[in-house]
Amino acid sequence: MNIDKAVAVFLKFMHQEKGASEHTIKNYSRDLADLCTYLEESKIENIEDVDFFTLRGFVAMLFDKGLAKSTIERKIACLKSCFAYMQKKNRMDDNPARMLKFPKKEQKAFKVFNIDSVIALLDAPDKADAAGMRDALLLELMYGTGVRVSELVGLNVSDVDFGGMRILVRGKGKKERIVPVADMHISMINDYIDMKQDICNGYLADHEVLFINKYGDRLTDRSVRRIVEKYLKIAGLPIDFSPHSFRHSYATHLLEGGADLRTIQQLLGHESLTTTQKYTHMNLTELLRVYDQAHPKAKG
Repeated sequence: MNIDKAVAVFLKFMHQEKGASEHTIKNYSRDLADLCTYLEESKIENIEDVDFFTLRGFVAMLFDKGLAKSTIERKIACLKSCFAYMQKKNRMDDNPARMLKFPKKEQKAFKVFNIDSVIALLDAPDKADAAGMRDALLLELMYGTGVRVSELVGLNVSDVDFGGMRILVRGKGKKERIVPVADMHISMINDYIDMKQDICNGYLADHEVLFINKYGDRLTDRSVRRIVEKYLKIAGLPIDFSPHSFRHSYATHLLEGGADLRTIQQLLGHESLTTTQKYTHMNLTELLRVYDQAHPKAKG
């Protein structure tokens, strides 16, 4: 099968059968376009002519270009998915991407709010104003539940269990999970719902949408980022914090408060406990820092 046709078939499968997000489809399209360019330069026209050494050469080229390891990891994951699909559909006898190795990840330092910073940030919005109430609720839920921004803006009013004090969250891969909320969050949601139409002068495109913009439409991830940046400035905090910093802070503060990793894993919606364990490594780093600063033997 021609390379371009094979790529089109795979992307159609990802969109229609796997239900991949537009963001994933866009990234995969870009990644496979890069591969097609490389194969064209290598005089390879058909998918069945691609072997492991060809793909290894492609990955080596990505490293030579100085791409970030996270970008290369995504491209390799794309290759593995694509060629696994081709093998499954009998377009290839073997999966040439099966033996490709992911680059070793660099351990990144997470930006985590301390308690005083969290309090200052949560107090920044003016709750007497409808938009301010919305922003206050956004910040409270990000820190109080640890949900991702995409999960937060995707909430509908019907996703809130007011009596049970919990929300239904749709995470990655459209997987659903139940996340508990505090009584104060339920109270804030009720107050916000009563006044949210003031944000858009009474026009609501969809009454079910929880977080809306001034046009009555659902808030976007980018809008939340702008809102967070606005209140970081008001609270006098560094703007290099991001909406995801709330998620990191939520997990870190739970761990410091004695919560076990399995519970945190379920609350965050992590498929693997390994993903959650990164917070224990961060705590170890902090412990070592404090030890180096405070213990007499460390200075010896």
